[in-house]
Amino acid sequence: MYLAVDVGGTTIKFAVVDKEKNIIYRQVADTPDNVEKKITDLIVEISKEIRGKYSFEKVGISSAGVIDTLRKKVISATPTIKNYIGTDFEKEIGEKLALEIFVDNDVNCALRGELINGVACGLEEVFCVALGTGIGGAYYAKEILTGSNFGAGEVGRSLYDPKTKTTYEQRASTIALANKIKAEYDDNLSVKDFFVECRNENKDCLRILDEWLEELALGLVNILFILDPKYVVIGGAISKQGEYIINLIERKVRELNSIKTNKTKFLVAQLDNDAALYGAISPFFN
Repeated sequence: MYLAVDVGGTTIKFAVVDKEKNIIYRQVADTPDNVEKKITDLIVEISKEIRGKYSFEKVGISSAGVIDTLRKKVISATPTIKNYIGTDFEKEIGEKLALEIFVDNDVNCALRGELINGVACGLEEVFCVALGTGIGGAYYAKEILTGSNFGAGEVGRSLYDPKTKTTYEQRASTIALANKIKAEYDDNLSVKDFFVECRNENKDCLRILDEWLEELALGLVNILFILDPKYVVIGGAISKQGEYIINLIERKVRELNSIKTNKTKFLVAQLDNDAALYGAISPFFN
């Protein structure tokens, strides 16, 4: 058995997974402030508690931030998690548990999860886009391509617009859509309810959706130009809209893409919050 850990800014998820890829135990803890209580200390404490019930052999960790997968350290992170840069998972977790560990960025892990147990299982040349508070990306072509500085796929910070002083994710993330809904339509309407309005052909909502889709598609078209993947997997909370949102995204990308022969197929992520958990332990199945 293996222990999978998914470190986010709000919660830390734990899962014990057997060798048939079944999750047999789950636990969730609030992410500590990383000042008075260190994240790695909490992971060690809970891991030891879980090990008292389940005998796992290795630990896989999915984490926010840019991760040096060789040294197993956080080399870049947003201010969401304080004091996170420099976190040494090998020293602070691996050595304390006396177990082999694997660590990678959360979006890389989400794609890894979809590759071993989700919609991308058995596929080649897959780009994953995770839409949430920001936009994350990961690319698989026989292996996850991390880049020379482990920052490959960080598409959210690209396409900076000097006029509006915004990045791609500030215009096209799910949070950007939520802000647009509040500013232009209804301050109390959730993204989930917004999509209900769109399905009911609300003209104002459809206009907002189309404008947001254009921002999203512009970035996706650039990804197609640069990497030319066979598949693009759309993950994050927006993926719960299923085929409805995928069809709209694909249509808008086709509309904006000057290379009309492009046959890249768009897919909805299947594993939801479990994707990064499965991805964190994916190397142990090889």
